[in-house]
This record gives sequence, C-alpha cells and structure tokens, in this order.
Amino acid sequence: MGLTRDFFIHLSQNKMLNSGAKRWGLKLGAQSVVAGTNIAEMVESVKTLNANGISATIDNLGEFVFKKEEALEAKDQILKVIKAIHEHDLDAHISLKPTQLGLDIEFKFCLENLREIVSLAHKYNIFINFDMEDYGHLKPSFDILDELSKEYDNIGTVIQRISIKLKKILRNIRTIG
Repeated sequence: MGLTRDFFIHLSQNKMLNSGAKRWGLKLGAQSVVAGTNIAEMVESVKTLNANGISATIDNLGEFVFKKEEALEAKDQILKVIKAIHEHDLDAHISLKPTQLGLDIEFKFCLENLREIVSLAHKYNIFINFDMEDYGHLKPSFDILDELSKEYDNIGTVIQRISIKLKKILRNIRTIG
C-alpha cells in the first residue's frame, strides 16, 4: 500500500502531468464530477443541485503551484466564486488546497492569500474548507488554519488519511472552536 500511495503522490506533484490533467482531464472523464469550467456553468450546476435539496462543495481545481502569478490567479478565481455564491444565494461552500495559493512559494504569501479569501467568505457567511494534502504540507497548512481561526470562525479542514505522523501533529494543534 505504501509504495502505491507514494507512487501516486509523486505523480500528483509532477508538473508535466498536472499540466496535462488541467488540459485533458474533462475529456478523460472528470466532467462527471466537475460543476463547470467557468463560474456561469458552476452557478447553473449548483442551482440544479440546490433545487434538489443538495448542498455543494466548490473546489477550484489545482494544487502544487510554484509561481506567484498562478497563485494570485487562483486566489482571484476563488474570490469571484465566493461573490457568485453570495450573489446567487447558493447553498455551497469552498474547498481549497493551500499549495494552490502559494504554500510552496512562501508561507506569508499563502497566509495573506488565504486571509483575503476567508475574510470575504466570512462577510458572506460562506464556509471555507482546507483540503489537506501530503504529509510535507500538513504542518504549515495547520499553522495557517490555526492563525486564521483566531480571526474567523468559518474555516475547517478535511483530513484524508490518518497516520502516526499526523497524530503527532494533531496533538500539537490547539483545539479550534
């Protein structure tokens, strides 16, 4: 299990494969779980879900960003989505990955990007979920979550796999909320 998991984590961090996934992912089957390729399509998809009593999680796809310009573009896109959720009165929240917003570039840069996102979402009463990534990003991601939780109550996290190392990190994190 460990070798297979490590193999797929390595693949997810490959820049060439990430670029290919962004370009061809929808054509290879991802369209069944993607609400749209732009905000207007996302709004219509979420309205349909909401009409059927289903709340939505909106995830701006992408992770492992290494250029400030790409992180700023992702932040701006997420801010637009938050505004659209509010303007269309959608039952939805945001899920994001800190590496998409600059965690691999600079901690403070990522923190400020996330602070701007969480602040706007807080203004509109929209929840922001941090989608935790590989082990190497857990500690700084939890540090950001902990810092922002001092100012905002509309944030939380999803942890995909419990491990011995993760249990050690969790013991050191102050209880939120």
